[in-house]
Amino acid sequence: MKKTLTTIKDRFNKVKNWAIKNKWWSILILVVIIISAYLIISSRLKVTPVETVSVEKHSIKEVVSTSGSVKPFSDVNLSFEKGGRVNDIPVIVGQKVYVGQYLASVSNSDLVAQVEQAKAGLKSAQANLDALLIGSKPEQIAIQESQVEKADIDLIQSEKILNDTIVDAYTKSDDAIRNKIDQLFDNPRIQLVKLKFNPNDFQLQSDLEQGRSNIETVLISWNSEISKQKISATLAKNNLDLVNNFLDKVALAVNNLSTSNNVSQTTIDTWKSAVSIARSNISLTIGTLNSVINQNKVASSALKIAENQLILAKSPATSESLASTEALVEQAQANLDNANAQLAKSIIRSPINGIVKKIDAKEGEVIQASVPAISVISYGEYEVESLVAEADIAKIKIGDTATTTLDAYGSDVFFDTSVVMIDPAETIVDGVSTYKVTFKFANNDERIRSGMTANLDILTGQKDNILAIPTRSVYTLDNKKMVRIPDLKNSKVMTEKEIKTGLRGVDGYIEIVSGLNEGDKVVASPSI
Repeated sequence: MKKTLTTIKDRFNKVKNWAIKNKWWSILILVVIIISAYLIISSRLKVTPVETVSVEKHSIKEVVSTSGSVKPFSDVNLSFEKGGRVNDIPVIVGQKVYVGQYLASVSNSDLVAQVEQAKAGLKSAQANLDALLIGSKPEQIAIQESQVEKADIDLIQSEKILNDTIVDAYTKSDDAIRNKIDQLFDNPRIQLVKLKFNPNDFQLQSDLEQGRSNIETVLISWNSEISKQKISATLAKNNLDLVNNFLDKVALAVNNLSTSNNVSQTTIDTWKSAVSIARSNISLTIGTLNSVINQNKVASSALKIAENQLILAKSPATSESLASTEALVEQAQANLDNANAQLAKSIIRSPINGIVKKIDAKEGEVIQASVPAISVISYGEYEVESLVAEADIAKIKIGDTATTTLDAYGSDVFFDTSVVMIDPAETIVDGVSTYKVTFKFANNDERIRSGMTANLDILTGQKDNILAIPTRSVYTLDNKKMVRIPDLKNSKVMTEKEIKTGLRGVDGYIEIVSGLNEGDKVVASPSI
């Protein structure tokens, strides 16, 4: 410590001695020090005026600027729904086409035939419905009446033939039993019927003797009904069956006879011939009666049908018949629609008004279904697709207008566009979320071409006569919008105030929603 004080004292003595020896230099150095100190103190005491701006009424336009690419309003790749050999391509690349215009087809002659067939079916079904709605004409009713008369005459004739056939059946039965079979019996027409020979079968003998007695009763009753004209086809058929069964048993007995039964061979042969003829006649009669009965049923049915058709012809159409016929028309229409749909699958038609952009198919080649064959882009209608940053997408809405320029024509040629679609999902570009916004041109313009680069200024908001200040006067503190207000008496005193802002104008002004009044002064560029 003592050594340090000695050192300081020595140095002070050296400076003092130098100043005494260099008096003028010492004075000059002292003056410089005094002036420097004065300047430093003066600068610190001096107050720089604060620049302020006033809160004033202003008009603000909020604009989001972006760029994009011109694309056709529609760009479609067309293909066949049905594969086959390409039959015709009547268009060329660059040709203008209209909605529904035929562009190409594959072989479809079979489908065309199906369409024509379906058309004919629909025409026929519709004609039937029309006829049902109109009702029968007098000429048609007259025809139906004549058909009823004819059917009635046919039935009368059929009943006469049936009656004659029944009478003939009795005659044939009477002849078969009383003329041909009775020679085998004693007392055949009375109760004590006795077979002339022994068939060596007691049961068969009993059946034949009792059967002959029963048939006699049947023949008497049958003849009585015929005389009274009470003819029954069913009864006649049953009587014939009874006679036929009896003859079968007689044939069984006769065919087993031999001379040992005390009957000559000549007699046996005579009996066999008689039984054979009787059986043949009855068999033919049964067949004839069955045929005539069926013909009578057909005639009776034909008369009923003709009568019903006459009733229908004279009566208006019923709701059921109308519904049934209308259903047939609908079915025929559905068949035609289906045939047309199948034919359409073999034809390509333009879905838009546009220009043929590309033709991939060739005439004569076989092309598969769903393979692109022709591409068409819309003509005169274009749109702009732009990827807008996440920070700006919330400002844009459908219907916003945009001033658009195209690089091909420079920045002084403007085209009006408007927002028509905003994709709800993001598109990631270089790891950044963007959103595709589609703009439509307000007017068709032949200068516009697909693929051109477009620059757009989207008007997202506009307010007139609102309070505003320069954007640079506002700063953010703890997620709050703030301004600084100087004290009117002492400009060195500043007050921070929270405000709410609205639109941010393209001219550097920002809307004041609350916190300031017109005429208030704020610091123009507050340092934070």
